Amino acid sequence: MKKRTKFILVAASMSAGKSSIINALIGKEILPAGNEATTAKIARITVGTKTKPNAIAYSHSGNIVATSNTLCTEQIRTWNRSDEVSAFDVVIPHSGCKLHSMLAGYTLIDTPGANNSRDDRHKEQFISAIKAYPKSPILYVLNATQLGTTDDAEILRTIREINPKQRIIFALNKVDALDEEKDETAKHYVSLAHNYLAGLGYKNAQIIPLMAQSALIAKKSLNHLELGRAERNILRIELERFREHPFHFNSAAAIPQVLKKNVRKSLTKISKGKIPVMSKEELHAFIDYTGLSALSAVIMNAA
Repeated sequence: MKKRTKFILVAASMSAGKSSIINALIGKEILPAGNEATTAKIARITVGTKTKPNAIAYSHSGNIVATSNTLCTEQIRTWNRSDEVSAFDVVIPHSGCKLHSMLAGYTLIDTPGANNSRDDRHKEQFISAIKAYPKSPILYVLNATQLGTTDDAEILRTIREINPKQRIIFALNKVDALDEEKDETAKHYVSLAHNYLAGLGYKNAQIIPLMAQSALIAKKSLNHLELGRAERNILRIELERFREHPFHFNSAAAIPQVLKKNVRKSLTKISKGKIPVMSKEELHAFIDYTGLSALSAVIMNAA
């Protein structure tokens, strides 16, 4: 990796949506995402400039065991399952388009879920990554539907014990799964997350409510990639909610006002009905609404 690359560690308990967030940030489905423990290795994903796509897999001794010039989820899944592979690097060319990546020049380091009780190697890999990048900020992913778990508490205490001064940014993912008719609002859950984190010693935490899956689907649509039926339904439903309450997640975010204000510009146009339905401009504004733009801004401000 080049020295000028800025590193961001991404951590979470199992199935919080960590891989989905990384895919959404880079604007490409590289990491496999699902309801199981899908990250078993250390994955370093760099959005580079003036470079071609490539991927390199390393053994436990640090030797190169495989290379690829084509980037696909199936290749990453194969390396993820291989006992010979300990880590891999993926370089994605930055196209110069905001859609492709909001983090050109950054390396996102995907770490295994440290709470996988079926495989102690996950925790060992996680601890090794934390020790290797003590000065890099951590993006920690909380699952809004499983907030306040003992697994999250254990992982966050581990981070604090290893690097007590390491900066952590919190993404409250899957807020779209909350039932607002039962008062499960994003604002309420950000407040719950704030109190939970304060109890663990993380006072004044920056927390961004996020809909990573919807953000990625919108990016795929803008890139003219084919959407599956389930993806089309998700996009349709969430766009309807977006048009009714465009400021919902932006208002709930616990981040500096200046960062929230920058994102609100496109949302204001939606609230005034100035953007055509299903236009490129609306989809761009929808990505802002999902929390992804605010998350990118917070990451760049921290790195």
